[in-house]
Amino acid sequence: MYTKQYPGPNADVEEALARVCTGPHQTRPLGAKAGDPIKPSAILETILRSVRGELPYDQAASEAQMGAFFAGMTIRKGFPKKTQWSDAETAAFDKYRPDLEWRMPPEIRFLMQPELGHIGANADEAVVVKALERILHGGHLSYDETRRMGTAILNGEVKGALKGAALIGQRMNLESYEEVRGYLDATFSPEGVRKVSVESLTHFGQPFDGATRYFRPTLFVAAVRAALGERSVLHGVDEMPPKSGVTEEQVLNVLGARPDLSLDEAASLIEDPAVGFAYVSQREYAPGAYDVRELRVHIKKRPPWAATEKAQQLFAASGANYMVIGYYHPGYETPLLQLIWERGFDGGLAIKGEEGTSHYALRLSTPSTTERQAVNYSQGFRRLGERREDFSVDIDPSAFGFNYEKNPRIETVSPAAFASAGMEALSGREGQIYDRLVLNTAMTDYLLGICSDPHDAIGRTKEAIDSGHALAHLKAYIANSHL
Repeated sequence: MYTKQYPGPNADVEEALARVCTGPHQTRPLGAKAGDPIKPSAILETILRSVRGELPYDQAASEAQMGAFFAGMTIRKGFPKKTQWSDAETAAFDKYRPDLEWRMPPEIRFLMQPELGHIGANADEAVVVKALERILHGGHLSYDETRRMGTAILNGEVKGALKGAALIGQRMNLESYEEVRGYLDATFSPEGVRKVSVESLTHFGQPFDGATRYFRPTLFVAAVRAALGERSVLHGVDEMPPKSGVTEEQVLNVLGARPDLSLDEAASLIEDPAVGFAYVSQREYAPGAYDVRELRVHIKKRPPWAATEKAQQLFAASGANYMVIGYYHPGYETPLLQLIWERGFDGGLAIKGEEGTSHYALRLSTPSTTERQAVNYSQGFRRLGERREDFSVDIDPSAFGFNYEKNPRIETVSPAAFASAGMEALSGREGQIYDRLVLNTAMTDYLLGICSDPHDAIGRTKEAIDSGHALAHLKAYIANSHL
């Protein structure tokens, strides 16, 4: 569980952030309709009561919430007419402006009125303030500016209001490709990528907030692939709010593996032919990013690195390199695949899987159209010399012998239940978990171009499980992680 750094968050301000701190066409002004339950005057009164210390600690609006809210309101002045301020918002600010200007600390007054300017308390704050001068007017940053700002925020020497304002502002302005790159490299420098002496390596990037509905097979898929001679690396966290679902790190803890491997220790396990994969916690490779998890709760919307972190590269094989990412909301997969291409990967794959992962459902409900992407929609590229071969396809499990009337869920969603179900499947117990391991391993290796025929990929995957080799690799990982 993360260490609480801020009061609150206040539930009413959270709801206000969900409505007004979004894109130029999705924002819903407060008080725009009669009977609107979120009144802008009530939100401002709650903020002022929080500043005056009149609310209990766990009910007060935090400085991060205030920063996100006021930055969002300022940015909306440049939005289309439909998503600009409502009459009720204008009236509320006119009523409370004298009190806001008197009560609010200088960094929040700056967020309300950027023309006033602001001097940061240290070098990191100065970087963020300079970036906000553009963000608050709807502008974009260069790659270098974004990377500097992201690094400053992750260093932890920046007030919560400025952090919340910068991150929510970037989301509202819809990050450019250069900004996406900057956030990724601020989290973990590409200069820090370690070489590993293996013929190929696949990075798997899943949402860090875990699973609350479906079994997550990534850890067990990595063991199956290791038995097939395909090395993998997984990365994530123990728990990520606000969803706080089951993560690979929690499952590894139940299985008795060490969850806190250093990058060097993980590299050794990847290179070990008896193991062939590794998991690395974000608190080991990017402690700054790990330490600001609570901020995600207070700004309501996911910060930009919640999308980019799944495309993090930690290692580079001496031979071929691949990356597989999952996503839910369309839009980020295109720039992330472009980034994977530009970094020299031999294959990249983005899957709209269950709960935003790269995991295929066992039933394709409705095929994708030009307007709508279905769960199991897959797109990516293969590198053929210097040429890029792009593809997109729905994966229909029934075409490969997986015939389910409904996509099944696991009965109990918990780390212990996931660990038990995965071990049973690797022991050869047939059923939906076994089928998930087979489908996900085989289709991933087929689409990356590692295996040329999907039916052959399924056959060799089943053999790796049924022979006990995949289970042996997972047991070796658990044991060797303690060496």
